[in-house]
Amino acid sequence: MSKKEEILNKLFSLQRFGIKPGLERTMNLSEYIGKPHKKFPSIHVAGTNGKGSVCSMLASILMEAGYSVGLYTSPHLVNFNERIKINGNNISDDEMVELAEKLMPGEKKWGCTFFEITTVMAFEYFARNNVDVAVIETGMGGRFDSTNILNPIISIITSIDFDHKEYLGNTLEEIAYEKAGIIKENTPTVISRYNNSVKKVFVDVANSKKSEIIESNDFCEVENCKYNPDFSQTFDIKTLKERIDNVNLPLAGKHQKENIKQVITATEILKKHYSISSDNITNGFKNILANTKIEGRVQLYQNDNLIILDTGHNPEAVKKLVETLKLHRPEIERWNFVYGAMEDKDIESILEIIKPICNDLIVTRPNIERAIDLDKLEGIAKELRFQKVIKFKDVGDAIKYSKELLHPFVISGSFYLAGEAIPVLEKMLKVHS
Repeated sequence: MSKKEEILNKLFSLQRFGIKPGLERTMNLSEYIGKPHKKFPSIHVAGTNGKGSVCSMLASILMEAGYSVGLYTSPHLVNFNERIKINGNNISDDEMVELAEKLMPGEKKWGCTFFEITTVMAFEYFARNNVDVAVIETGMGGRFDSTNILNPIISIITSIDFDHKEYLGNTLEEIAYEKAGIIKENTPTVISRYNNSVKKVFVDVANSKKSEIIESNDFCEVENCKYNPDFSQTFDIKTLKERIDNVNLPLAGKHQKENIKQVITATEILKKHYSISSDNITNGFKNILANTKIEGRVQLYQNDNLIILDTGHNPEAVKKLVETLKLHRPEIERWNFVYGAMEDKDIESILEIIKPICNDLIVTRPNIERAIDLDKLEGIAKELRFQKVIKFKDVGDAIKYSKELLHPFVISGSFYLAGEAIPVLEKMLKVHS
């Protein structure tokens, strides 16, 4: 066993202790190695859906402007090192092992969790490499998320929907309150479009902290959107200060419009701290895949026999997936789906959403303890009267079977499913080096 495998086994073993609310352990761990969270400027992003896309868009734009940009996102898809990047390059195995060994004593001393240790690893890595700015995605919630020991230059809250209800609450307002925990004293916060009761939560918290709330819809419009068959899109940006035409984004879906607006609004605020041009913005969107390696957002893997990979794992994200498939490829009425999910997800609602456009449903189980039992998943699908349900224990076998059907198919349901699917797709299709 390599040193990396050994240390990752130790890290992943901490996941059995689950999620522990509170920031004390993370703060103790950060102070233990010199408070790295105070040594770099940061942008803090929370939300139910869209935060990974927003983080990657912002990081890409700042990279195009010539800055050294840290990016911390989760979960990873294939390789743990994906979570911690500088200018699109993953943390090296040697540095990852060194930082993990340095911080693992925190588990014994304070009972630190997997995510708390990996978060401080990222902060120390960004601090020692003197990044100009780090874009930091919350893991879950906001108020008690490990990343919330930061004092960012700007906070961003993306869409709000039901997810992790056992931790965040049973109403949108309760969930919004947890996300609003990233709003800091005298720090601008960019918000999206919400219903009035959710918006009131953010405004009330911001007022209590003397922080400015900026609604992206008040500052920016995205116009003349064209959704292309290759699952890219082009659009024009109109703000209160400028207009940028014919912008290309290799990410799919109408739902990206709200993410784009938030990124443009945040970029305007960031211009107080960084030099960012219109060309930097255009190139940041265009080069997002090369700059940040973001994957699994309604991603086209093969064009002739259409294969789509998506990480959506809650009803709202899956609604957007279905809408996006219809938008970019309206000529395809039905798709096959390879589906696997975690036990705690609203699986029945998700399957109801994909059923109208689903031909064959191929159910499988990612190799993770939290995944729903395969027989149970098959039972739910059959109760919902899917016309054909086929099950495979192995994710790779499910994908190979689906490809042999020579019918367009979607791999969806979980980051963990996507993580197991990517190596299979890369080997099968040789689409990546």
